Amino acid sequence: MQMLRSRSRLAPTYTLLWLAAAVLTSVASCSDGGTTTPPTCVAPLASCDGVCVDTSSDQGHCGACGVACEAGEACVAGACVGCAQGQTACGDGCVDLQSDEGHCGSCNSACEDGQTCEDGVCQGEEPCASGRTQCGGECVDTSSDPAHCGACDTACGEGQTCEDGACQDEDVCGEGLTTCGDACVDLQTDAANCGECGAACGDGQDCVAGTCQGEDVCGSGLTTCGDACVDLQTDAANCGECGAACNASQVCQAGMCACTVSPGQDLGNAVPQIVNGTTAGGSSTYSPSCVATSSSERIYAFTAATAGVYSFDSAGSGYNVVLALLDAAGCSELACSADPGAAVVTADLAAGQTVYIVVDGADGEVGTFELNIRRQSAPSCPTGAFGSAVPQTITGSTVGRPNSVTPTAAGDCGVAESADAGYTFTAPVTGDYVFDTYGSAFDTVLHVHDGACRGPQLACNDDTRVEQSEVTVALVAGQTVVVVVDGARNTAAGAFTLNVRRAVPPPTCDGQGVCGETAGNGCIACAFAGNCADELRACTDSESCINYVSCIRTCGSTAACGACRTADPEGAALYDAALACAICTECPIDCAGSDVVACP
Repeated sequence: MQMLRSRSRLAPTYTLLWLAAAVLTSVASCSDGGTTTPPTCVAPLASCDGVCVDTSSDQGHCGACGVACEAGEACVAGACVGCAQGQTACGDGCVDLQSDEGHCGSCNSACEDGQTCEDGVCQGEEPCASGRTQCGGECVDTSSDPAHCGACDTACGEGQTCEDGACQDEDVCGEGLTTCGDACVDLQTDAANCGECGAACGDGQDCVAGTCQGEDVCGSGLTTCGDACVDLQTDAANCGECGAACNASQVCQAGMCACTVSPGQDLGNAVPQIVNGTTAGGSSTYSPSCVATSSSERIYAFTAATAGVYSFDSAGSGYNVVLALLDAAGCSELACSADPGAAVVTADLAAGQTVYIVVDGADGEVGTFELNIRRQSAPSCPTGAFGSAVPQTITGSTVGRPNSVTPTAAGDCGVAESADAGYTFTAPVTGDYVFDTYGSAFDTVLHVHDGACRGPQLACNDDTRVEQSEVTVALVAGQTVVVVVDGARNTAAGAFTLNVRRAVPPPTCDGQGVCGETAGNGCIACAFAGNCADELRACTDSESCINYVSCIRTCGSTAACGACRTADPEGAALYDAALACAICTECPIDCAGSDVVACP
């Protein structure tokens, strides 16, 4: 006796054959007007009543057309075999519906990966939402359920509640929590018990500070952030979005953090140049990060005429100068130095980039100063170029290099304020390109910028694999990007390996002259293995869709096929979506004229 135990409803290869056969069946018997021409079937399928069937496993045509198995029998290797007591005939074998993971509770009701079939019910972690556990056929929160506290069937005693997976006396909820029913809840944030037990918020509302709040709670132009209504256009703690705070030297204007520091003089773009002055009598509007106590300052604007590494120093000054360099666009501090005698800061500036130079003093010191501005060298970014060749690998080291480029949007980057190395790459053709640092000797961060080192950030990643990074970027032919190998945290540096390759595109299926062939080598089979794989999976993962396909394989007439659709409308819709993807989107040439689905 053959016993079937499968975790998937249909093997992928057989699924393609099965659905391809269903396509031909639909064309042959269920299209408008029908046809009496029998289909051409490819072994192991045979034509029975105008339908391609597998006589080795079809219970209606077992071993030969017209040979039907009795109730309780399964078609195994072309022969009808009776099932033992407690077994049920499903497909080409006899199974125990109480324990078989491929047929749990009923034929073709397969459990998901990682699940088991117990008493005809799929059980495991999958059916429950995150944070919940399957206990006795239901999903529970073992951190708060008194009948399953910490683990299934671990019940709390009378008068106890379950808190953080441990049974507690009713009056022993943690600080800030209140006993509501059998659970300890925070009345300030719990939407089911907002302000008091049982006071549930409505749909679309959140519990904020013990009050149900929704989009209409704050006045016009205001947004709920935490327990306050704020104006995202002007609120420095929530600038543009909740939690996006401006720094101490910024204000929020039109939803963007803007610099409050104002230069007293614009030095233009001339290099080299020397500026003499005094901080005596100056204002104190900025506090450099490299000194605990600052003094009055003078602030100058400078714009880089060309990209390069620029230095700013205070050699020849009459007191201990503190120098800070700010990016004028957002007031972020690029560099700071409080070295006694001659503070020096350097920065890798882009052409046209404006910075503010803050000449300050430590511990209240003021005096005369001499500010020297020079262009030291060409830009440190980019370091080199890939060109347009793919695949390609570059090796190098970030040790001793400057921190020339910082990710502009953190995203998946984490902290990346270390030495870096950037390389230009120009896409030879339109497509998706993959960049990675696999094989590097330190904890890398990888970010990609459009056009230039400080261009718009297209992608950023930290630790796709352990301490190694990977990004995929869609580029058009001729587009140039700068790929920057950076270091996680503030000190990570070392030898790196930087790889670029084309992302593997899905196969082009159309134009071979074959639409749907049961051997699995036609355009439809190709589409199901490529761009239509998601639509195929939606059907094969649905019992309703499987039942519908089984029905139309054997319906035999237009009227009978219509009954299949009526019986399983959801399955029919999933099946139609899969065929529409294959026939209409991926195979319009090879499947031209097919009326199985209505293409736009």
